[in-house]
Amino acid sequence: MVKSNEKPCTHRELLSLDQILQYIDPPLRKQLRSLEIEASLDSTNSALQRLSTDAQHGAAILAEHQTAGRGRRGRKWHSPSGQNLYMSLGWRFEQSLSELGCLPLVVATSAAQALTRAGLSRHKIKWPNDLLLDGKKFCGCLVEVKGDTGGPCHAVIGIGVNISMPDLPTMTEIDQPWTDIAADLPGCSRNQLAGLLLEELLSQLPIFSAQGFTPFLEMWETMDGLRGREVKVMATNRTIKGTVSGINLQGELLLDTGHEILQLNSGEVSIRNSGT
Repeated sequence: MVKSNEKPCTHRELLSLDQILQYIDPPLRKQLRSLEIEASLDSTNSALQRLSTDAQHGAAILAEHQTAGRGRRGRKWHSPSGQNLYMSLGWRFEQSLSELGCLPLVVATSAAQALTRAGLSRHKIKWPNDLLLDGKKFCGCLVEVKGDTGGPCHAVIGIGVNISMPDLPTMTEIDQPWTDIAADLPGCSRNQLAGLLLEELLSQLPIFSAQGFTPFLEMWETMDGLRGREVKVMATNRTIKGTVSGINLQGELLLDTGHEILQLNSGEVSIRNSGT
């Protein structure tokens, strides 16, 4: 296995199956049932979901370009050609839907670890599964799960990373501060990063399936970008202000309102500036 600090990224390149695979440890590579690269897709998650549920497990799809990339809460994920990374991985879990509530957090910690291995620093996780650099979003995870109440369930895990985002007029459509990692990792190899992301997921998903979220809590606390911050949370029918106290083992956000500590399992979080 080639580690990031043994082979620095030196140039921009097209995605390559052979090059991606060299960054995945051979025993873990065996869990990857298929790996495809497409020039253009509507979205990698949608493409994976068009496969039969049995064919989705261990299948990975990457695209050079997406015409209808999707983020959380139905947001559009801007996907210029050949600049960034767009990938999805399918995974089967025997657990029930209710037991997979922490899966988005596990995906976020796996992505954060892969980026650390690629040489990035200062990045943090914004609950539940966005990655920020200097307070600006550069990586998003979209986890879509289908299955029976009692299991099994099939998850489609999408990850998008802004590596070198062009400053296009369409970027004004993004409704939150964003950035890329070009300045921090000049010439970052998309093949290397794709391999590292897949390796982390192939390593960590079986651990989550067997042991739940407990093994990931320490990593989360290290990468938590909200703990101690004053935030606003847009819940279903109200806006709540408070200070983040961390998360619990159910992956719920702990929000100290000054009167009580709420346990929130969903909501859109924004960091408060002074006076807001």
